[in-house]
Amino acid sequence: RALCDMNAPKFVYEDVPLFLQLINDLFPGLDCARVQHELLKAAIVDDMAAHHLNTANNEQQIDKVVQLYETMLTRHTCMVVGPTQGGKSVVIESLSRAYKQAFRTNVKIFRLNPKAQTVAELYGVLDPVTREWKDGILSKVFRSINEPIKEDKKNKLRELRWLLFDGDVDTMWVESMNSVMDDNKLLTLPNGERMMLQDHVKLLVEVFDLQYASPATISRCGMVYVDPKDL
Repeated sequence: RALCDMNAPKFVYEDVPLFLQLINDLFPGLDCARVQHELLKAAIVDDMAAHHLNTANNEQQIDKVVQLYETMLTRHTCMVVGPTQGGKSVVIESLSRAYKQAFRTNVKIFRLNPKAQTVAELYGVLDPVTREWKDGILSKVFRSINEPIKEDKKNKLRELRWLLFDGDVDTMWVESMNSVMDDNKLLTLPNGERMMLQDHVKLLVEVFDLQYASPATISRCGMVYVDPKDL
C-alpha cells in the first residue's frame, strides 16, 4: 500500500498499468485495497456535480483529488504537474471546496504567478545606500498568511491557507524557497529576516513541466501528475 500510495500519483497514464503489474509480480496474490476516504470522496463528487462536471465516468479525476489530499498529508509542499487543460486547477479547487463539507475546514487559496515580476519584486529589495527595506509580493503575502488564525466562534470552522504558485518553475525564483520546502520551513529574505511556515499553511505549485527545476527542489516536494488522458 505504501509503494502504491507514494508512487502512483507521479506516473503518466501509460506507466500506471506497468507499475501495477510490477507490484503484482513482487507480491503475487496480494490484493491491497486503497484507503477509502468515504467522506472526502462524497464531498468531491457533490462539488463536481454542483459545478456541472461529469462524475459518472470520471473515477480517475476523482482519484487524483484524493491522491493530492494524501500527498498533502505527508508533505507541506506539493507540485501539481501536467499539460494545460489537463485538469490541474479543477483538482486543486475541488479539493479546497471538498474540505469544507468533509472536514468542516475552510481553505483559502492565495494564487501567485512567480514569473509575472522580477525576483526583486517577488522577494523584496534592500536599498544599499539608505538600508531601507521594501517588501516584495511574495514576502508580503507570506507574512500575512502565516499570521495566527482567528477562531471562528460562529460556524466552528477550522481554516487552512494554501499559497499557490501558478507558473513556471525555474532556479531564478525557486531556489530561495528550498529552505521553506524542506523541514526547516524558513523563508530568509535579502534583509536577513526569517519567516517560519506555520502548520496551517501549505505550498502548492501548479506547473506545466519540471524541465528547469533542480533535483534539490524536486526532492523536497510531493508530486501529483495530472494526465489529460484521465479526463
